[in-house]
Amino acid sequence: MRPVTRFNVFGIRLAILCLAVYWIAIFTGTHLPSVMDFSPKMHDKSKHFLAFFGLAILLCYVTNSRNYVKRFGIIAIVCLIYAAVDEITQSLVPGRVPDYQDFIADAFGVAAAIGTYYALKLVSETRRIETLAG
Repeated sequence: MRPVTRFNVFGIRLAILCLAVYWIAIFTGTHLPSVMDFSPKMHDKSKHFLAFFGLAILLCYVTNSRNYVKRFGIIAIVCLIYAAVDEITQSLVPGRVPDYQDFIADAFGVAAAIGTYYALKLVSETRRIETLAG
């Protein structure tokens, strides 16, 4: 079975297509008026954490630089800039207000995703090396 990164849909890698759809979905979800909340009933900060965890995981997956510090640094910066813009633009939506605590939850989601991805990558590489050696 081929990895998902090698599948193409209309000439676009499936993983990148998933990232684009996900990003559009979270943008739409955070810019609907608050009276139209279709999301599952959970704490607002948990939603922010999970949304940005997912975004950062997908960004980690679709990028492939072996320079992890630079790669994850750029991913963190992109996610945090987007989180700030997202919070600021919510003030333009009826019933929504920017909240610095939402930004903090977003940042924790990004950090947790990058840490999780890196840990899983290390485990995967260690197992691959052990399999080749033994």
